[in-house]
Amino acid sequence: MTRFALLLAIAACGGGKPVATSPLPPDKPAQTLPEEKKPVEPKPPPAPTGPIEAKIPAITTKVKLVSAGKGKKEALKILAKAGNKQAVELALDFTLKQSVGAQSAEEVVPTIVLTGDAETKAADGGNFEYALVVNKTDARDTAGAKIPMDKFRAAISSLMGLSIGGSVGANGATGEVTMKIEKQTEATSQALELVRLTLPAWPAFPTEPVGAGAKWKATTTTRIANRLEVDQVTDYELVSHKNGTWTIKGKTTVTGKDQEMGEGNDKAKVSKIAGGGTTEVTFADGALYPSHKSSVQTTFTASDPTGQQTVEFAIKVGSAVTAK
Repeated sequence: MTRFALLLAIAACGGGKPVATSPLPPDKPAQTLPEEKKPVEPKPPPAPTGPIEAKIPAITTKVKLVSAGKGKKEALKILAKAGNKQAVELALDFTLKQSVGAQSAEEVVPTIVLTGDAETKAADGGNFEYALVVNKTDARDTAGAKIPMDKFRAAISSLMGLSIGGSVGANGATGEVTMKIEKQTEATSQALELVRLTLPAWPAFPTEPVGAGAKWKATTTTRIANRLEVDQVTDYELVSHKNGTWTIKGKTTVTGKDQEMGEGNDKAKVSKIAGGGTTEVTFADGALYPSHKSSVQTTFTASDPTGQQTVEFAIKVGSAVTAK
């Protein structure tokens, strides 16, 4: 059965074992070879030290205004100026649950906390280039997490100096995101994969002027772990706009067509894609990053080509962006 790359990172940090998708063969007694014939253990490869890079593809989001709201109407858009700097904290969460019949196992990752300074590098024609450089890393204990916090904090500390850069449009449309670290350790690639899978995108805004009570629908097709294609539709509402601060709430619905993942014997048929979540946004005029809290869960069923092995998955991704 196809496994998501994230599980490798969880296992490496000391997480629990996944649910078995097929019976295990009976244990065999260990065989001791004569002393002179014992195999020589190979030396582990040297730890990587050079730069490492990961990318998140551009996201295409379609926004449709449902209601312009009441009262005075203004355009809700990013108005950051080149050279503007902003302190930002990212808190990222991930949970994976697998169920096979009556058996289930849940992998919970402690909250990853990255703090840094974001800078608007360029502003031209309503598009903004930005870079966020991480200058502090931490982790917070999460209910259900089995990973030792000291080991997890050590792994996350390898993200010090991480640069997250890309472009964003005035209405929140994001281009390709590049994440890069100049010097990596043994844990960096897996820690970076966790960030890539949980990093939130900007909320999408309508281009038309809106007032209090305005409603709009944002539709996005994306891939979870670069594999599972899902459609996310978020219904937003502008709760208030006072003293240059916009307060927005949204409800997300997840759907997806039946599809296949993997190759050869690892190919899985995926069906029953569903899920949903919520989002809250507080955005100040002139700022690049909005404060943004969201949580989305995606559920689906995966089976092998014969249909004899079936696993139910629930993937929950949460994020909290605190912009100052």
